[in-house]
Amino acid sequence: MVYNTLFGFVGWSIIPDFATRHALNFIHKFYPNIFGVSPPRPGTPAYRQHYRYTFAAVILGYLLYTLIEGSRSMAPNFYEILGVPPDVDENGLKLAFRQFARRYHPDRPGVGAKGAELFIVVRDAFEALKNPTVRFAYDRFGPGVLQWTQLSTPRDYIRHGLLQSSGYHIVSGLALFVISGIGRTSPVKFWRYLLFFTILASELAFLLYPSPSPSSSILFPDPANGLSYRTIFHLFFPNRVPYQHILFLHQMFVFLSVALTRVAPQLFPEESSQEQEAIMQQILALAGYSDREASIMLHTELHSIHPFTPETRISASLTKPRVDPDQEIMDQLAAEMENMIIESNLKKDSGPLRSAWDNAVKKARSRSKSLSAMMTTMTTPTRAGKSEKGKATAMEKPSLESEEDGRDNSPGSAVDGEGRLPSPRPSPPPSIKRKGSSYMRARSISY
Repeated sequence: MVYNTLFGFVGWSIIPDFATRHALNFIHKFYPNIFGVSPPRPGTPAYRQHYRYTFAAVILGYLLYTLIEGSRSMAPNFYEILGVPPDVDENGLKLAFRQFARRYHPDRPGVGAKGAELFIVVRDAFEALKNPTVRFAYDRFGPGVLQWTQLSTPRDYIRHGLLQSSGYHIVSGLALFVISGIGRTSPVKFWRYLLFFTILASELAFLLYPSPSPSSSILFPDPANGLSYRTIFHLFFPNRVPYQHILFLHQMFVFLSVALTRVAPQLFPEESSQEQEAIMQQILALAGYSDREASIMLHTELHSIHPFTPETRISASLTKPRVDPDQEIMDQLAAEMENMIIESNLKKDSGPLRSAWDNAVKKARSRSKSLSAMMTTMTTPTRAGKSEKGKATAMEKPSLESEEDGRDNSPGSAVDGEGRLPSPRPSPPPSIKRKGSSYMRARSISY
């Protein structure tokens, strides 16, 4: 029994990984023919996902195989040897033993040594099972009760059997506690403890509940038999007795615990905290680099409008995010940016604002055209008058020429002769002018 358990643990540790690699290689050979795409390369997330699913399938298949083999390799009980159901009465048990003796009695030819040994074991069991108390204990604790000759009542058998059965659960609970304490925190621990207590409760039910009557079933228990119920084990294994169901529960606990430990992390993988920390560090580094680059670009733009005087000039190589421009420059820049935003919104919007904008642009254009036409009509006669006056004054005294030259002929001067008026000019658009330089940045005008 110990060797089988050790072999099972070694098999669970080595066989699944070995079988998964070969099974995945076999599947990937036919993957293009089935799905029409090439299989994922090793190391990629898709390949790791395929490996997890294949590993889980191998584990579950191996689990099913071990459970079936454990069920088939279980030694038969006395009822199965005699060929009668476990709920047979005493007369049926006697009749079955007589038929067994006719076939396997040592005096019959061809029985052999093994047949004679089997006959002796069954005969001793039959002699013991004729006692209802011993039969009650045998159904729950197995052939070992034949050695408990000092016990006489069902209470004694139950007490002695529970003390012997508790050793398995004490060892299993301690092993489960140690394994859970050594490993890292995982939701699988909760499910292992839940499985342990479920198996314990099921075993206590098999030991303490009465044996089911022949008339009871899973859905319709016999009310005359109290707490006697047929379970799913009675449905799949009708010729077995409670102690065999308990042995099968022990096998299920061992293999389900290992399968839960190996399969659950593959089907529901947890994100590694180290990988998350590395990704967060990379994201923070990229965010810091992007913030610094954006800050440098912004301050470079701000310094481009800063006065380049010998006292305030800053080299482009020394542009740092911590350098701030003058407050006056920032106020002018903010005002111009507000004007640009307002203009762009007026151009984009439709409705009264857009209509008002279009009307203002049309009025400004018409006013500009009228002023240009007025200036043209005013400057034409003035030039003609100058030419005639020049011919007339050519014969006059030079003093008149000096007086003529001393006058201010600029368009913005006072009235100089007949038909001359001040020349109006539209005000230029606002601009940002550097102190001590000729650099100028003006707001965009769309009309």
